[in-house]
Amino acid sequence: MKIPVVLSVVHVAIDAGGVMAVDVDGVPRDSEQSRTRGDLRTVIDEITADLGVPVRVEVREADGSTYADIAAPPESPAPAAAEPSPTPPSPALAGAGFQPGEEVALAYVVARQNADAAGNAALNLPPALLAATRGGLVLLGMTSRTVTPLEVPA
Repeated sequence: MKIPVVLSVVHVAIDAGGVMAVDVDGVPRDSEQSRTRGDLRTVIDEITADLGVPVRVEVREADGSTYADIAAPPESPAPAAAEPSPTPPSPALAGAGFQPGEEVALAYVVARQNADAAGNAALNLPPALLAATRGGLVLLGMTSRTVTPLEVPA
């Protein structure tokens, strides 16, 4: 929220009958209806929403007592009509030579292991990693380029 260096001041004078007179920086804030002490929060919310910045509120009661506070504009949801500003597309990882409609996956190398004499490999991963990646990991032979789905026991 942007806060100005000098805050506008909302003066509220409440008479003995509880009716309020409101001004913002000395300019009377007229209303079609008389507002009472119970309407104070609504009036302050209207003023801060109109200004879009916090204000200093000074309330003077009929008996001469005064109160002062800072009021911020009420929180409101982002406007639905506002379109997000277009962002430039991020660089993509690209490849070629796939079959039309073929699903292409990016595999992240979590660990490496040399195959044994029979060409088999077994990697031990933490159980939490196995549970989170079940069905999504592949074994990729770096030389042969052989891709084998990782067989994870259920």
